[in-house]
Amino acid sequence: MKESFTTELQKLYDDSHVSPFIQELCEYYASGYGYEDGSYQDEIEPREIVEPVYTLFLLQRRETMLDELSYIRKKYPHLFSSIEQLYEDILINMDVRILESKCESRLVKALENKVTSEEIYQKVENLCLSYDDLCEALDPFYSWLHTFYS
Repeated sequence: MKESFTTELQKLYDDSHVSPFIQELCEYYASGYGYEDGSYQDEIEPREIVEPVYTLFLLQRRETMLDELSYIRKKYPHLFSSIEQLYEDILINMDVRILESKCESRLVKALENKVTSEEIYQKVENLCLSYDDLCEALDPFYSWLHTFYS
């Protein structure tokens, strides 16, 4: 990972304006940004799972999350460069259902059709309603996903 990302991530973790979910999101995208060979992938869930999951959870609190990402754009410009495409995707898709549907379809495909888009949508929605902190909602979601693949 580039030193500028590491420095900004350290500051981000101490920044009370940024939720743990957005901190985790930034760390994930910044971790992959500096590796052209994809070697960081050995340490995490597959990209075809992680990226749509983050997007689906982010969409559940779209306005708040966009505010936090805008704050990161101003305060942590190097770090923002790693999440800029995600930010743009969320920003331009005013009808969140279209983007949700794309993410759900990516997950269905990654899980080899062992789960439906509707099941994914319901699980994400229920977990986001049950947890104030989206990071806490991710763990049970990944546990649920793991029942469909190993």
